[in-house]
This record gives sequence, structure tokens and C-alpha cells, in this order.
Amino acid sequence: MPPRRARRRRVAFAVAVGGALALPWMAPTGTSAANFTFRNTQLLGSASGEPSIAIDTGQTSSQNDIYVTSLSGPNLWHSYTLGQTWSGPVHYDAVASGCPPSVFGDEDVTVLPNGNVLVAHLNVSDNVVQVSTDHGLTFGNCANTGAESDREWFGNNGNQFVYLAYHDFVGEIPIVCSSVDGGVTFPVCNQAFANPQVAQCAENTVMARPVAIDPTDSSINIPYSCSTAAENALNPPYGPLHDYYLAHSLAPQVDGQPLGYTTSNIFIADTTNKAPNFANIFSSLRIDSAGNYYLVFAGTFDDNHVLTNPYHIYLTTSTNKGQTWTTPRVIDAEPDAKGTHVFPDMWVTSRGNVDIIWLSAYDPTSGVDATGEPNGMCGSTTNVHHCLDGTQDVGMAPGGPVAANWYVYMAQSLNALDSTPTWDIARVAGAMHSGEVCTNGIVCGSSDRSLLDYISVAVDCSGNAHMVYPDNFGHSLQTHEVDQTGGTALAPPASCGTSVIVPEIPRTALLIAGAVAAMVGVMQIRRRRQGAVA
Repeated sequence: MPPRRARRRRVAFAVAVGGALALPWMAPTGTSAANFTFRNTQLLGSASGEPSIAIDTGQTSSQNDIYVTSLSGPNLWHSYTLGQTWSGPVHYDAVASGCPPSVFGDEDVTVLPNGNVLVAHLNVSDNVVQVSTDHGLTFGNCANTGAESDREWFGNNGNQFVYLAYHDFVGEIPIVCSSVDGGVTFPVCNQAFANPQVAQCAENTVMARPVAIDPTDSSINIPYSCSTAAENALNPPYGPLHDYYLAHSLAPQVDGQPLGYTTSNIFIADTTNKAPNFANIFSSLRIDSAGNYYLVFAGTFDDNHVLTNPYHIYLTTSTNKGQTWTTPRVIDAEPDAKGTHVFPDMWVTSRGNVDIIWLSAYDPTSGVDATGEPNGMCGSTTNVHHCLDGTQDVGMAPGGPVAANWYVYMAQSLNALDSTPTWDIARVAGAMHSGEVCTNGIVCGSSDRSLLDYISVAVDCSGNAHMVYPDNFGHSLQTHEVDQTGGTALAPPASCGTSVIVPEIPRTALLIAGAVAAMVGVMQIRRRRQGAVA
């Protein structure tokens, strides 16, 4: 057992002699969502965007350990105290013998039920996956995975089956590599692209994160958006992304390999006299413990008229394994339904329990909605132009919210599958960026891509959210981690079981608490005896 385990204890509270002892450091429950509170920590030694977060929700001694990775290094930070304290950066791409250093830097992190931590990072020709068996302190093997790689995402089904999906640069198609030994090797990679109706999507494909495993049937699910060859010709090198499809594989065979993928439509945008633009990147697919599907994405129904068609955060759901989906619903809820909203991520636990985070150019102090094209200009890549409806916001240049301050928001619902769900929305952090936010990835051009392409969220075994985002408001780029410390929480992930994990309780506090409980018990016994005598 690693020495650090001495810094935290798992505490079980049992009912004894007429009562249970309630302690103030347990996660609050039943409070109003209006009482959301958060703790914000700058991770030391971090200086990059695209942070990923993973929380150990297995039923082991490392439950609720939190891990964050970013392009800085690439490095990993870990917290064994639910975010109260953090390690310094652990540089992982040069630890294993023969492991090449990251070049392009895309990274991801996940935790298996047994507590093993997996990281993936991108090189020129492929991805590299490394495994830590000591809770993120060191990383061992170096598995080269998938040629011509771009933007990789993890998924897993138990401790044995691990999946790494990525975008193939040359073929412009989604690929899924499979491991049957917990991520040590990935011997087989398959194309997750099967529907002839969307064959032209091979010109430009963007996958959602992560590889989503349905817990009710072990199927593998990967949404993606794409543009057609005709659109790419009009907007070289890549056209707008406005449609979503689902690659769905049946349950794996005994060797863990997918049986093949089918493709179905999730959402097809109306292009009649419009220029819809979604997948502003990246979207996120999650599946709850009952097998319901949730996809969140950002964009506009008409990129030529963004004042009347603002960039919003949309959620669509499916209760029949992705066969049919609901009409996308706007999740952000500024008073006038304007503003500009990008970079969504999401976590779900039980039925209807959803946390969604995003970046918003809505100023909660002044109440001003900076509405416009986040990239600064409408159009796509090399074919950019001033938005056709101009701009009316004070201080805004034509086309986008270039003078806006950006904030992190979180929306929570406990009934997201209802016909009229309720959402509670809170600002998570103060201003973290000012100016443009590029949503076009590697073809951002002159737009500001300093934040890179996404932020991330995960939920612990108390149902509280933990978020990571880049911050360069008035200073150089930093990675921040935010813990939900109060307010309504989601139902815990099913993988957590029923145990309660809390940070270490000082021994003196336990002795005092025990003494108090004993005294209360003695006094109650004495009162009962006195009453009996009387």
C-alpha cells in the first residue's frame, strides 16, 4: 500500500446504542441548488489548455482519488483528498523506457475500477498509452496505438477491456483500438464508420468524447459530426460541421473486440437558406446507469446571423439505445436567451441526473450578453466574413464577442429526461479569458486559440462535480481545478457502491467525537434508569 494512504482514511459510520454520529465534513445533501459552492485551485506547474479529469469511482482503497492531465508536459496531477490538496506535476511521457516524447500533445486520462490510471498522449505518427498501478505516482509501459492519430478518447468496460478512439488524419475517419489486458497493449484497431449514406463524411470528421460504454448491454458508442466534400470545396480545407451520427457496436465478443459498427442519425440540421455550425468542439456523449443516452454540443443554427441565432449549449437524449433522439434543447438560460456559449462537457450518473459545464460570454455582474461569433468572424476556415446581421453589442467588433470576458458555468438537472426538465445554473468561476475563443481546432487561422479546444467535468462518489479549465485572464495560461463543495449533488455513480469516502479525519477529532457520543449514551441510560425508578 503506498505511503500516501496514511494521509487519508475511509471512515464507516455505524449505528450503535440508539443513534448514528453525523459529522460536519460529510458531503451536504438536500440543500438548494441556489446554494452551490465551489473551491478553485490553480494546479502548480500547469501552463496549457485542454485539461482532462478522471475520478476513481471503483470500490477500492483509492476511491475518489482525482487525476488531471493537460498538454503542459504532458503532466498529471493527483489529489487524494477530494481536491483539497494537490500533487505537483508528474511528467509521464518520458518515464517508461523507450517511450517517445509527445509532439502534438493531445492527451486523455481515465481510471479503471481496480484503481489503475491510464494516460494517452499524441505523437507524430501514433498515440501512446501508459498505465500507472500506483495511483498516478509513476507510469510504466508504453503502448504505441493507432497510426496517423489525432484527438484520442478513452473508454473502458471493467478492468480488462479498454478502448481508445481517435480521428485518423489521413483517412479522416473515426478509429477504435481495443485492449483486452487493461491498456497494456492495443493489438486491434477497427474503423467505426459504416453507413453508406454518410460516406462523404470521410472528408472531415470530429468525434465526441469519450468512448461511451452502455452499462446495460456493453455496447460501444461513438458520436461524430462531419462535413461533406461539397461543403469542404466551398470552405477549404474543411466545411462546417452541422450533423451528428452515432457509431454503435454490439456487445464485444469474449476477446473484447467489437462485432462491427452500425451508424444512425442523431441530429441533422436544416441547411435551407442557413449556415448551421455545430460540433464547436468537442461534444460529449454519456450513458446513465439505466442505459439512457445524452449528447451535449454547442453551436448556431445560422452562422451568418449569430445575433438572431446565438451560439448555445444543446442537449439531446435517447431512451432507446440511440435509435431515436429528442429535439435538441437549449441548456444555457440567460435572461434574454442570447450570449455566446462554447466548450460544453457533461457527466451523468443515474436516470436524469446530469451536470453540464461550458464557457459563456455572459457577464453575471453587468448582465451584458456578448452575443456573436466566438471565432471573431462568421464563415468557415479560409472563407470567413463579417456576420451578415452585424453586431449591436457595445464594444463588440463586427462578427464576434472579441471584447467579452468569459466565465465557466454549470447546469444541473435531476430530471433531464422529463418532458419539462428543471435546471439549476450557477457560475463556477470568475473571468478566465477575454476576447475570441476559437472553435475551429487546428484551422483557427488568426482567431485566438490560446485556450485550445475544451474543458472537462467528472463526478465523485458523493455526486459532487469536479471541473478543470484553462485560465489566461490577465496572466499567462494556467490550469484550474474546481470542486463542488455545497449544494445539490447528483446521485453517485453506480460503480461507487454504497461506501462513503471522506478526507482523513484527525485522530484527535475522532477521539473527541467518540467521547462525546459515549457521554451522550451514558446520560441517556441514566435518564432512562431514573425514569424507571420514579
